Amino acid sequence: MTATGQAPPAVIRPRTRRLRNGVRPLGLPYLLVVPGTIVIVAVAGWPLVKIVQLSLSKQENSKFALFHHHGDTPFVGLRNFADVLGDSTFWTVVFRTIVFTAVNVTVSLLLGTAIAVLLNRVSNWARILLTTTMLFVWAVPTTVSSQVFLWMFNNQFGVVNWLLDKVPGVHMQGHDWYADPVQGLGVVSVVVIWGALPLLAVSLHAGLTQVPTDVLDAARVDGASAWQTFVNVTLPYLRPLLIVLTTLSIIWDFGVFNQIFFMRNGHPEPGYQTIGIYMYQEGVGSSRYNLGSTIAVLMMVCVLTMMIVYIRQLVRMGEAE
Repeated sequence: MTATGQAPPAVIRPRTRRLRNGVRPLGLPYLLVVPGTIVIVAVAGWPLVKIVQLSLSKQENSKFALFHHHGDTPFVGLRNFADVLGDSTFWTVVFRTIVFTAVNVTVSLLLGTAIAVLLNRVSNWARILLTTTMLFVWAVPTTVSSQVFLWMFNNQFGVVNWLLDKVPGVHMQGHDWYADPVQGLGVVSVVVIWGALPLLAVSLHAGLTQVPTDVLDAARVDGASAWQTFVNVTLPYLRPLLIVLTTLSIIWDFGVFNQIFFMRNGHPEPGYQTIGIYMYQEGVGSSRYNLGSTIAVLMMVCVLTMMIVYIRQLVRMGEAE
């Protein structure tokens, strides 16, 4: 009895109900995932098995080896991997890919953070306008954006050369950006970064909105400058999100293919070859499917390693919460 003389309300305890077939609702999500998992395994499983099989076999007939039974391609173990890893060209491509990825990820994250801070400080109508514009950028396919930038940097009628040529002391008329692979990959990086900014900026802006305002106000009262407040207060809150976005950006930029392939009209020169282009050229382009499959397996191992890092970060974030 309570002080008012009334009986206390009964405590309603949740009970686990069973479905008619005796399966608890707790297992229902796993049952719902099963059909999608079966489809993924059926669609991706066989090509993956075939790629691993080809990487461990010797190619007898290059033109039709992709369709041959395993008995037609003798098993050679890790010989293909030894050939690829012993090729200096492969390591040159790997080094170029690492540099290309590092530059793209660093610049895109810096610009994405700057745009996120800008979105956090402008008025509502300006934020809506910028966000809508970035969503349109995100919606443009890489094939279309590559062709647009290919025209913009054209040496004959490109708008970039025309604008730079208007600067006093700068002579860019007729300049071919693609004659030098370093400059050409720089143009490709512009396309990659341009396409990555919308997701990074919007995601980081969402993270900035979760920083407690009272903590920011306390830092300002203590005399911290805007830069000190950002480094010592804002960044610690953004660190988990930055780790996730960095890992995803590395995975995406490591496997860039469309931008390079289409901006070089389907025939990338050796100086433009990153690991994705090199895999295609050695495999499909040269009809050496065993070597192409070997490079694909090595590339897949690298991506899986990065995915493990990404998953570990997600697990740590979940445990911290």
